[in-house]
Parts: sequence; C-alpha cells; structure tokens
Amino acid sequence: MTREELLEKAKLLPATPGVYIMKNRADKVIYVGKSKVLRNRVISYFAAHQKHYGKTLKMVGLVHDFDVYHTKTELEALLLENQFIKQYMPRYNIKLKDSLGYPYIKVTTERYPKIGYCHRRGNDKDKYFGPFSSVKVARSIVETVQKTFSLPCCNRVFPQDIGKGRPCLNYHIKQCVAPCVRDNITETEYAELFDEALHFLRGDFNSLIKKLSAKMDESSEQMLYERAARCRDRIRSLQKIGDKQQIVASPQTEADIFGVYADDLGSALVVFYVRGGAIIDRESFFFGADEIINSSSLSAFMQRFYELRGFIPKKIYIDYALTSEDRALISEWMTVSGGFKASITTPQRGEMKALAGRASENAKQLLLHKRADEDKHNDFLYSLAEFLCLEQLPDRIEAYDISNSGGEHITCGMVVLERGRFAKRKYRSFNIKGTVGQDDCGSLKEALKRRFARNTEEDGWEYPDLILMDGGVGQVSAAREVLDECGLDIPVFGMVKDEHHKTRTLTDGVGELSLNKRQDIFVFIYKIQEEVHRFSLSRMDLIRRKTVKSSSLIKIKGVGEAKARALLEHFGTYMALKNATEEQLSLVKGIDKKLAAELYKELRK
Repeated sequence: MTREELLEKAKLLPATPGVYIMKNRADKVIYVGKSKVLRNRVISYFAAHQKHYGKTLKMVGLVHDFDVYHTKTELEALLLENQFIKQYMPRYNIKLKDSLGYPYIKVTTERYPKIGYCHRRGNDKDKYFGPFSSVKVARSIVETVQKTFSLPCCNRVFPQDIGKGRPCLNYHIKQCVAPCVRDNITETEYAELFDEALHFLRGDFNSLIKKLSAKMDESSEQMLYERAARCRDRIRSLQKIGDKQQIVASPQTEADIFGVYADDLGSALVVFYVRGGAIIDRESFFFGADEIINSSSLSAFMQRFYELRGFIPKKIYIDYALTSEDRALISEWMTVSGGFKASITTPQRGEMKALAGRASENAKQLLLHKRADEDKHNDFLYSLAEFLCLEQLPDRIEAYDISNSGGEHITCGMVVLERGRFAKRKYRSFNIKGTVGQDDCGSLKEALKRRFARNTEEDGWEYPDLILMDGGVGQVSAAREVLDECGLDIPVFGMVKDEHHKTRTLTDGVGELSLNKRQDIFVFIYKIQEEVHRFSLSRMDLIRRKTVKSSSLIKIKGVGEAKARALLEHFGTYMALKNATEEQLSLVKGIDKKLAAELYKELRK
C-alpha cells in the first residue's frame, strides 16, 4: 500500500482503545503500538502534515500494511501490546528479554531462622527482601550478612541437628555462632542476633549501630568483655559497609529511579533501586539504533519489567516526559497488580530531580563506554576477517570439540562468541549416541548434523559467520561434508596444535595459516581452543559422574534406575542428596517413608 492508501485505511478505524501492528512488504511485523484512540494514533503516522524524525521516520517508510486489535479498555491494550511484542519481537520496539526471574533474599521463619536467596517469592510466612538485579548481588549481600553476624551458612536444621556431628571450619575460625554445638548459643540469643541481621537488611544502619553500642557498653559494665568485643567488631563492620553506601535521599525514601538516554545510534536505560535513602543496586538496559524510545514504548517496557520482577514499589520516578495518558495507564496497571496505590512521576525539582538526572547521565556514559568497547572489538574482528580472507565480519563464531572417556560418554561441546566475546548462555553440548568408539570425525558429523538440522528462526539459533574445529584437516573435512549436505556456505578452520599442545596454525583443509607473526590472533584463537576444550570436557565429565553416582544408588535395596535418576534430578547434586533428611527424601516421587529411611542410612555410610 502507498502512504495515501494507508491513510485512507486508518481513517476508517473507530475511536476506541486497541493495538496496532505495522508490517513491511514481506508481511513481517516491524512495530507494535497501543492507543486510547486507535483512529487518531494510526492516522498520525501517515498524515501529510505530520513530521517524523530518526527511527520513527525509517519505520513509517517501511510500513506496507497494518492490522488492529480492538480492546475494551486501555489496560487491556497495554497487556495485549506486550503479548505481541514478546510474540513477534518487532525490529523497532524496545524489548526486554525473559529471564529466569529476579533473585530475592529469603529469611525463613523457623525456630532458628536461615538466610539465603531464591528466584521466586513464595506464598508463605517467610520474609523476602529485593528483588535484586542479579544472583551475584543477592549472594554478596547474603554472604556479608552471614559474615557480619556470624550466622550459619550450612544445610543443618535446628534444633534437631544440635549436637549431631562436629562443627565446621567456620566455628573454629569464629565466623559462625554454631547452633550445632550444644549450649553454644541459646534460642533467645540466636533470635536476638537474627533480629540485628534483619535491621541490616532493611538498611536501618543508624539504629542498629546505636543498639549495638548500648549492648557493648552494658556488656563492658558487666565485665562480659568477649561479648563486648563481638559488638565492637560488628559496629566496625557496619560502619565500613555504611561508608560504601551511596546515600542519595532522606532515610525513609523507597523508590525506583529510571534514567533514559537516546540518540540516533541507540539508547540506554538505567534503574537505580533506592531503599532507606541509599542506592542498593543498579540495572542497565541497552537498545539498538532501530528500537524506538517514546512515551508509549517506555510504558510498555515498564509493564513488562515489573511483571518479570514480581515486585512493584509504591513510588517510581522517571527522567522522561511520559504523556498523561501513558502515565495514568501504567499507574493503573501497577495499582491493580500491586494491590496498592502506586505513583509514577517525572520530578521537576529537588533531590529526586537530581537523582533522576544522575540516572540519565549514567545511562549516557554506560552507552558511550559500551560503544567504545564495541568499536575496539570491531577493529579486531575486521583484522581477523582480513587475515582469514572472510567475505563478512565474523559477528558469531562457533567452536567445536569432542571429549570422551575411553570411548564412552562421548560429548561434543559447542562454544559461541558474539562480537568477539564468549556468549556462555548460548553454549550447547551434544551427547553422541550413533557413533561407536573414539571416532572424532564421525562424532563431529553427528553433532553438526543435529546442530544444523534446526530451524534457526523457530528455535532461536543463528547460523555462524565462522566455524572453528579443535583439530586439523580431518575435522575440517567432516564439517565441510555436513555443511554441503545442509546447503550451507560457512567458512571452516581447524585449530592445529603443536607437540606441546599449543595452538600452532589454522587450516582450511588445504593450506595452513601460521600464527607466529600475529600475536593478537594467536591469543584469541588460543583462548577459544582452551574454552571449547574445557567446556566439552566438563560436559562429558558431568555425564560420566551422573552415571557413576546413579550406579552407586542402584546398589541400595529398593532403588532402580528410574528412582536413582529421580533422586539426582530432584536434588541437583550428589552432595545435596547425601545431606538430605529423611523427610526431604520422602518428597521425591516413588520414595516412600520406609525407603527414605533406608536411603538416609545408606547414604551416610
């Protein structure tokens, strides 16, 4: 359709809420949007008097047709818009990829409470803090609390495990109060200690330090000098941690702060998590040059963002002028989802205005730094492409290696590099089943056939720009044979090692390229070869260990292969299985209380 035809089609739309889907000539969805008044919004894209700039101008120029979905309410349109963005992943929409969930710090409500982290809030009586941007942040806070307050980090359950077994190393180096040692600490003393840890997690440093100072003075007066010394050490630890806190607002401030930066080359968004007046965490998101940042796209992003987090703060500040329509819409969704009145504001003055501006400046600097780093990697990739005589830049590189244990447990590991960096989430391994014995080339063919048999669009797999094999001419020939069968033309090189097991040359199956005079490429290839070997070996070893552990479980009366597999899958690791209680063992499918008791006894032999 021409722009005039699109305009005429838009004029026929009703003035109701809904979602519009823009498509290009190939009928591919390139943009999804929502509106309170569909007719007005869609007309605004194609009317002659409307002037568009940058990404929006490029998007409108590609539109060949559009579809619309009518909804009863704006809130329904917001939810439908996000559903379509996840479904079609349009080129011009800013996107937030699904994750395994944001981690929380969990404090149990047992007689002797424990602290740890999890990925989901449960509908139980336990206390939860967070969510945090990554497991690394949550784990760091948990470890800090355990170390500062000498809390146990083991899997023992108290009081039933008191006096059973010897205390661990943490007790001997005075990093655990060791409830496992009989009469070492009373239940009341432990509860008091844990209450101090909760004050810490809430960010209530000042009142906690005052409380500990009073306890230290009282202990000194009673000549309980060891207890006074413990209070003093905790106060010092808290003061050190407090000095590192970024105090940015009044102590009662609890809010999320969004900062946005965008230019013609891309955009970035930074979120500050402010709790107790201090920035306790930060998260950043980057979007490509084609992804449009505007009021509508940001409100859709925020809805998906908080849907994934499973937590909505009462106050949100954003350094971007959202339209009153979008602000009201996202506030309504947050209020409905959170069960309380939530507000979203663009601050105009005061400490929140300064903090929102600081978040935007962070977004700008992070984006500029990311670009500078990418330019540096691009220079190297251009050099690598020239060295290997490639027709295009090797944005995605895949490397393969075969590992086995005496001809058994044969595994092919695949590591992936994107823009010159290891993309560990995209690593894959293939268990070789159709090739017998130590036939590396045969195993490689089997793995590559399975890898390239996948439909890349449906399964989310991309074809690589370069394939590297840990081996020589034989491995390269095997790879080329599979690629020819699949009708693919992808450059393949073998990473040849010398007698000292170090990368010597690269071979394309015909000639060799020496790396002696290219130290930068040598180091790059060497790292890839070591990484693919490590990954392949680790996957093979994991399979071998599972087989060995499964075999040892089968020796226990009443346990067959199915139950052994169920036990290992339920607990994840053999060590976790060994440390499980009878009650925990009985929760596994197929394990009754009698067998659980037998397992408990046998696993501790």
